[in-house]
Amino acid sequence: MSYKFLAKYGPTLAFALFVVCVVIAMIPIIGGVSEFSNVPVERQSYAPEGGIFLAGIYISVALLIVAIIVAIVFSVFQVLSNPKASTKALISFGLVAVAFFLLYFMADAKGTGSLAKTIESFNISEGISKLIGGGIQLSVFMLIGSFIVAIVMEIWNYFKNQ
Repeated sequence: MSYKFLAKYGPTLAFALFVVCVVIAMIPIIGGVSEFSNVPVERQSYAPEGGIFLAGIYISVALLIVAIIVAIVFSVFQVLSNPKASTKALISFGLVAVAFFLLYFMADAKGTGSLAKTIESFNISEGISKLIGGGIQLSVFMLIGSFIVAIVMEIWNYFKNQ
């Protein structure tokens, strides 16, 4: 597929795929909602009637996997086809990777209080706990950083346009 084709028909194709996925996910939900409604609320999360939602979950996971694969393939293709233009992106990716590894090694694997109880009850290993902690910390830092950058850029644009 060429860039022109995707630029012209991509949004339409994406919307069509969205509609098809929603219809496929809604068919078992509409067909089984009466049986699911008859299950007491405290048992609904474990009841076999809750399987009506599995099609939507499977579709969501499949689309996520496809999106990740496509993003990786196109990113590698872009880097290989034009490495000079990709240097800023590679440097940014490297900085994020270094920040993640620093936060990973600094993360507390044991936790305290209810977090420690949750880690123990679900038998979460030390490595997975540190991976989750580092990921959450990186997400928070990136969220705060994006807010700061957005505010600074708006102030910059205000004074630049005066």
